[in-house]
Amino acid sequence: MTTQLLAGGWVLDVRAGTRRRADVLVEGSRIAHVAAPGAARASDAPRVDAAGLTILPGFSNNHVHVGWSGMGWDGGPTGILRDEALNDSDGINGIKAAANLRKSLRAGLTALRDLGMRMSAFDAKEALRRGLIKGPRLFIAGRAIMCTGGHTWWCGREADGVDGMRAAVREQVKLGADHIKIIANERTPQYSVEELRAAADEAHRLGRRITAHASIREAIRNVVAAGFDSIEHGGPADDDVIEQIVERKMIVVPTLSPRVLQTERGPSRGMPAGVAAARRKQTLENPPGAPLRRMREAGVKFAFGTDAGSPCVPHDEIMGEIAALLEYEAVAEPLDVVRMLTINSAELRGDDDRLGTVEEGKLADLVAVDGDPLADIRALGNVRHVFVDGEHLVRDGELHDWYDW
Repeated sequence: MTTQLLAGGWVLDVRAGTRRRADVLVEGSRIAHVAAPGAARASDAPRVDAAGLTILPGFSNNHVHVGWSGMGWDGGPTGILRDEALNDSDGINGIKAAANLRKSLRAGLTALRDLGMRMSAFDAKEALRRGLIKGPRLFIAGRAIMCTGGHTWWCGREADGVDGMRAAVREQVKLGADHIKIIANERTPQYSVEELRAAADEAHRLGRRITAHASIREAIRNVVAAGFDSIEHGGPADDDVIEQIVERKMIVVPTLSPRVLQTERGPSRGMPAGVAAARRKQTLENPPGAPLRRMREAGVKFAFGTDAGSPCVPHDEIMGEIAALLEYEAVAEPLDVVRMLTINSAELRGDDDRLGTVEEGKLADLVAVDGDPLADIRALGNVRHVFVDGEHLVRDGELHDWYDW
């Protein structure tokens, strides 16, 4: 069994929001000991110098599309995402997924929750299982489920009616989905409560959690009424619906990156000047964090997500989302962001008994960053070491060479 000692660093307790000097001993895939410097068992283990670094649980991005590149500007119904989905071969999609997993590691991401893009996530997860590639843990939804002709129909599973929804959910589980994603709206709601409830009931019967793309008021009301477990994007919601979200302990995954980063970067990547001006005007008149701030003040729990793979949203960038969460007051302080990246993410997936904190007995998914993120959130961007399942995949800020794996 391989042992490794992260020595001389500070361990961040994400629940208490405190740091303490401690060494972390990793044995195999588990955290074996967290103790005062010099007190860890097997002190003769190979040492990783963590002096001046903060050791945290591995980060999670809970809204990604590993088969999308995050390049270019999506010009509408015939934009880059649709072109990729309809025209790229399985081989190209697999290469993109492998590259995106590798990029994610460098950002400190040890777990990804994929929200659907044809079969690329299934293939990527199988490649990880076989050891063909290295990357974060991958939790997949398979194909997102939407109504006929619905939002992103070109990369999902179209389904209509109560029986159709049940069949589509069963199909994703058969293929190996860890959770289920439903597209509940585009500009208007796209499913009835009865259809949504059928999907939720079927997912829960099969032991899967279910989430929804729900970004408008009516759709959020519908998925809450249908018994979903979480909500993607976090749009406006009525007060009584927010109360239900809190009571049912539903988790919301905000994704500010597409709106913010596309507005910033779109013009240099082909976004028409008129579209860019309209987006800037919309941001000024309707700040994107306002609905999230209301949810946060009511007690809604958030988990971290960027919608990586969307145009202008790369897989190796989390700091843009973090800056937006703080700027638009979706979170109150840096500790809120740390919790979104770690323990809240584990609770969202239901694996907080194994992941999400630096504790003895938990899986050794760890990140060491330069600095104190509670004092300066920018420290989260200074990733020096990353461990997944006890494997040291990022060392001194550099990924291992592919052929060394």
